[in-house]
Amino acid sequence: MKKKLGLLFDMDGVIVNNHEYHFLAWQKLAEKHKIEITEEFYRKKMNGRTFNGIMEVLFDGTIAEEKARDIGTEKEQIYRELYKPHLAPTAGLISFLDEMKARNIPMAIGTSAPVENVVFTLDGLNIRDYFAGVVDDKAVTQGKPHPEVYLKCAELLQIPPKDCIVFEDAVSGITAGKAAGAKTVALATSHKKEELQADMIIDDFTQLRLDDLLKLAKP
Repeated sequence: MKKKLGLLFDMDGVIVNNHEYHFLAWQKLAEKHKIEITEEFYRKKMNGRTFNGIMEVLFDGTIAEEKARDIGTEKEQIYRELYKPHLAPTAGLISFLDEMKARNIPMAIGTSAPVENVVFTLDGLNIRDYFAGVVDDKAVTQGKPHPEVYLKCAELLQIPPKDCIVFEDAVSGITAGKAAGAKTVALATSHKKEELQADMIIDDFTQLRLDDLLKLAKP
């Protein structure tokens, strides 16, 4: 029996190339709370992590839970306002999703983003129907680089993680994909290529063919 391939997508930096707008939102918030967030700090310590993980990094675990939630809500509202006029799929994504759907290759999304951002992105781009489901930040207890999000995505598709390919842009997400037992494809949208230790590295989906994925998926 031929094994089935499953594709697991991170959202931010993969479905959309929005790194700049998340960073700008954090910058606006940082000014208000007198926190310094450089782009390097954001890429290495914050990108790809759950909100709780980010709060621990920024405040050394000393911030009250209610205040942390308020900060998170405010930051995501700023992000959506900034990015809304620019919301667009990553280059080549729609054609790629069309081909995968036509070939009956199941797909799911595993993201550290809150549900409001998932709705904003997937429904804003009208692409939700391509995916069997979404595992967001509320569905996991341990954020990336822990593999929980991608293990749950694979379970959702009823495909063993070893037969799945994870699409990621963040170092922590690539680590999560590998820890889940999946192969990884990195998009160089928020990190330099030399920082990404994935099985395959691309700039966007225009550089990807199904044959490449089938070769990658071979044991």
